Amino acid sequence: MKNSPEALSKRNALKKAWKNKIKVGSFPLSVLKKCKDCGETKLCDWMSCFSNKGKPEYKARCKDCHNANIRRRTKLPFVKKARNRRRKKLLIKVKQRAIDFLGGKCKSCGYKKSISALTFHHRKSSEKEFDIGTIKDHAWDKVLNELKKCDLLCFNCHMELHGD
Repeated sequence: MKNSPEALSKRNALKKAWKNKIKVGSFPLSVLKKCKDCGETKLCDWMSCFSNKGKPEYKARCKDCHNANIRRRTKLPFVKKARNRRRKKLLIKVKQRAIDFLGGKCKSCGYKKSISALTFHHRKSSEKEFDIGTIKDHAWDKVLNELKKCDLLCFNCHMELHGD
């Protein structure tokens, strides 16, 4: 098995042996290697990872191609859109769970058409540990403790409560 405890301990021992060689200076930190993107033979730096046999691996791309690949990957608009869609779905799912926990409708008027119009009102703002708007950043048990201090109100009732 590739990642069995025996294989991992063996690979870690080999890594230690290589790292000791690096400290002594007998290991080349860069070698001449052919870039897989541009095809040119250039000096290639050692990556901080090891093969299954415990030997250090070198980058497959030259620095220029590696940096261009990273820039190209991070600028792809569909990647950002997909990530934002996933985050929005997660937030809606967690907010729906919190709304269901508090009864599913406004405590004052009974509004329940849209979850985006429902808000969480802390009864005592002095007891507030965190803002419910950051609900996706916390564990569910912490969110439950915070929700117990809140009332579910629609946006209009919440604004009337906090008005003048």
